[in-house]
Amino acid sequence: MAKRYIGIDLEGTDVRVAILTAVSGGSVDVELDKREYDSPEEAVEAIGELLGGEPALNDRIVTALPGRVGLFRRLRFPFREKNKIEAALPLELTSQLPVELEEHLISFLPPRARENDYEVDAVVIHRGEIKALVEHFPEPEHHPRRIDFFPFALLPVLAEHEGLLIYCRRLEVIVALVYDGIIWDYRLLPGTAESSEDEVLDFIANQVSQLENAISADSLPLWVIGAGVTDKIYQSLQQSGREILQPAKQTFASDISCEMAPAALLALVEMQHGKTERLNFRKGDFAARGQLEIFRSRVIVAAIMLLIVLAGGAATMHLGYLQKTQQEAALKEQLKTVFRQTMPAGAAIVDVPLQLESQLKELQKQVQLFGLGGQGAATVLQSLSERVSREVPIDLREFSYSNEEVRLDGYTNSFDSVNKVAEALRDSPLFATVEISDAKLATEENQVDFELRLRLAGAGGGQ
Repeated sequence: MAKRYIGIDLEGTDVRVAILTAVSGGSVDVELDKREYDSPEEAVEAIGELLGGEPALNDRIVTALPGRVGLFRRLRFPFREKNKIEAALPLELTSQLPVELEEHLISFLPPRARENDYEVDAVVIHRGEIKALVEHFPEPEHHPRRIDFFPFALLPVLAEHEGLLIYCRRLEVIVALVYDGIIWDYRLLPGTAESSEDEVLDFIANQVSQLENAISADSLPLWVIGAGVTDKIYQSLQQSGREILQPAKQTFASDISCEMAPAALLALVEMQHGKTERLNFRKGDFAARGQLEIFRSRVIVAAIMLLIVLAGGAATMHLGYLQKTQQEAALKEQLKTVFRQTMPAGAAIVDVPLQLESQLKELQKQVQLFGLGGQGAATVLQSLSERVSREVPIDLREFSYSNEEVRLDGYTNSFDSVNKVAEALRDSPLFATVEISDAKLATEENQVDFELRLRLAGAGGGQ
C-alpha cells in the first residue's frame, strides 16, 4: 500500500484534512476534505470518516497548534549539542517568560550557527492545550505522530523565497516574515471572530510595514492562506500591488483554496521534510509510545502467525527426515537380503555395499576367463582344439590370455607344423591377426619351439 502523508487542521468547529500520496512519475495525488463538529466526540467521528477508517501502519499524520496558545523566544547559546540545549533552555526561559514551566512543554528547532554562538528558536505550550488537541483524535491509531506549531509548521515549504505569510484563521491572524530561511519574526492578532475585515486589514498593513522595516526591505511578496481569508481581504491584498505567491506551486498543480492550504502544506512538509528535526509536542506525557504499541494487536498476530509458520516448517522437515530414515532402513534390509542371496552361507555382514562390490569384481574376473560376447579364454581354447589338426603334434607350455590378445608358447616337430597351426588359426573368426613371433630349433632333436601372438577380433587396434 502506498504511504500516505496526512495533514489535519483543527480550528473552531471545523476539521480539515489533506491526504498526499506519491504516485508514479514523481507527481502527488492530493485529497482534500473537511467536516464540522460541535464537540471533541464529534471531531473523533469526523476525523475517522475523513481518513477512511483505520490508518495503515505506514501512514504519517501531523497536525499543528495555533499561534495564540504558544510563547516563542529566540535564544543564543555558546554550544550546539542537543542535550546541553535541552538542559539550559528551562533556565533561560524561566527568566524571560511570565509563566511557570512545570505545566508547560518546550520544543525547539535545530540550532543555527551565528558569528560567535548558536541561535535557537524555542516554543513553550501549556500541557492543557496539547491534551485538548489530542482528545479530538480517535484512539489510538489516528493519533498524530507529530504536533507542530503555526507558523513554524509551514516554514519548510516557504523558506525557498523571502516574503510575508498572511495566515488568517477564524480566531486569529498571524503575519510572519520569512527571511534568511527562517521565521524572522511574527505578529499575532487573537480573537478575530469579533474583529471586522477593516480591522484585520489595518492590523496586516501595520505589521507588514513594521516587519519590512526591521530588515530594511520593501514590497515583499505575500502568501495568503487560512479559513479567515474573506473575498474582501484577499482582493484588498491583491490591490496593494504586492505579488501574491501560491505556496508549493510546483507540487500542487491546481490552486488550493486558502481554507485548505494549511492542511495541505502540513502534509507536504511531512512528505518532504519528515526526517528533519521539527517542532514536536508529542513528548513527555503525550509522547508517541511507538507504532509497535499503537499497533500492538497487529504485531502480536503477526508474531503468532510467524511462530505457526516456523512450527509448521519444522514439523514438515521432521516428518521428511523420518520418512527418509524409514526409506534408508528399508533399503538396508533389501541390501542385506541381496547379500545373503549372493554371498556364501555364513559370510559375516560388515559393510554390505563394499562386500557386494568386492564380490562383483571377483565374479567379473571369473567370467572373464569364459569371455563375454563369445571371446573368453575357454572359447579360444575350444577354437584351438577344433582348428588345429590332430595330425599336427603340438604341445603348449604356456597359454596367456587378455581382453586384446592371446599368446601361445609351445613346441612341435617341425617348422612346417608351426606354419600349419598358424594358417589354421587365421581361418578362425575369433582372431583378427595371427603372428608367429618366434620359431627356433630346440636343443632336443626333432623339436621346434614356437610362440604365437593371436590378436582378438574387435579388440582395440585389431584389423
